[in-house]
Amino acid sequence: MLRFFILFSASWAFAFATSAAAQRYESQTLFSRGDWIVEITHDSSDGSLWCSAQSNNSAGQTFSLTAYQPNSLTLFVFDRSWNIAERPLRFLVDVDYSRWTMDGNGSGIGISLTMSEAEAAGRFLTELMEGRAVAVMNSDERRLAVFSLRGSSAAITSLFDCWDSISETDPFRTSSDPFN
Repeated sequence: MLRFFILFSASWAFAFATSAAAQRYESQTLFSRGDWIVEITHDSSDGSLWCSAQSNNSAGQTFSLTAYQPNSLTLFVFDRSWNIAERPLRFLVDVDYSRWTMDGNGSGIGISLTMSEAEAAGRFLTELMEGRAVAVMNSDERRLAVFSLRGSSAAITSLFDCWDSISETDPFRTSSDPFN
């Protein structure tokens, strides 16, 4: 009986934690074309918003471009089978055989790079919009994932429309208190 209670309690705690996380974040799909979707997400704990354009492959991996308020764009690649120690790392991204060396970060099930150079980010995004496939490799050039870019042009355009909408501010609003 004690074993049942412990298993039941652990299951309930996991379900509650998962439910609490789901209640914290609310996402809405804005656009879907080809192998890409664009979503807007709201974090109810701090009010922040972000937009993401992502593609999933048949292996269950995810390639995501996420735009945050006010001016940050991050590339993520997720694979639930990874267990990456948190650290800076170098990875390679090939867009139709055009190679990009990325010095980003890894942690848990994902790798990421926040794009800080506007000109390079613009070239990279243009290649994604015009390309047919994107491959992600480790620094030893071992291919880890491949994603279709079918629909990426329209999805990235929609991502930027979403990003513009969450980045706009009301110049007359000076406080979150509407009576102040």
